[in-house]
Amino acid sequence: MSETMKRRARLAEYVPWLARDYLTNQGPATALVVLLIGYLQLLPILKGAAGRVSLGEVPLEIAVRILGMLLPALIFLGTFFATNGIIANDRKFNFYRFLFAKPVNPLTYYSVVFAVYGAGVLIVTLALFGIWSLAVRPMLPAEIFLILPVMYLAYGGIGFLLSAAWRFDWVSLVTALLAANIAWEMFGDTPWPARALLYLFPPVHRASTVYTLDFDKPFPLVSVLWLAGYGALCFALGLVVLRKRPMGTS
Repeated sequence: MSETMKRRARLAEYVPWLARDYLTNQGPATALVVLLIGYLQLLPILKGAAGRVSLGEVPLEIAVRILGMLLPALIFLGTFFATNGIIANDRKFNFYRFLFAKPVNPLTYYSVVFAVYGAGVLIVTLALFGIWSLAVRPMLPAEIFLILPVMYLAYGGIGFLLSAAWRFDWVSLVTALLAANIAWEMFGDTPWPARALLYLFPPVHRASTVYTLDFDKPFPLVSVLWLAGYGALCFALGLVVLRKRPMGTS
């Protein structure tokens, strides 16, 4: 067996443990927070329509409206928990000494972690839709299988880069997205001479187009490419930082 094949086999041994870590840590945290938000959204509706709306039989138009409010929170929180400290924690707590005691390429390893955690977000999402089917009404929009990967890459790519760069990744991710929202809201539609600088910010103003994706309407290709492209670029830059910055630096 070649050395490359040995390394791939060795890396594949990490995958079940990565999946277990996600499904016992970030996954439950994501599910609990989203369930709490969903409960707070659904409770007033059930109280206001007492005797007319029961669990599992919420009218479609109400269910769609609630889902439209929950979906951005689900995807953001799922991505936030998945990428928070994805690299920074291993540096901070010296876990990298154990992880790379064997000849495993850090760039390949963290790429696999990013992908496994993304699959974990999808699994948690499907589990939440199972609960949704019992509490609200049976629903599993096909759009979710496009929306989730695009937004996970968009937000997760930024989180990956920030985690590779320094230890305060979660603070900087929230700050970056908040600053981008404010900047696009204030200057996105103005003839501001330096408006081109806005394109350095995450294209969060495009997110609502993807969240409300409706296959009966024109496909929002520009928004999908912009969000996914920005996230992919940040992910690639994160790999560059990871390659250039020694793992021993905090």
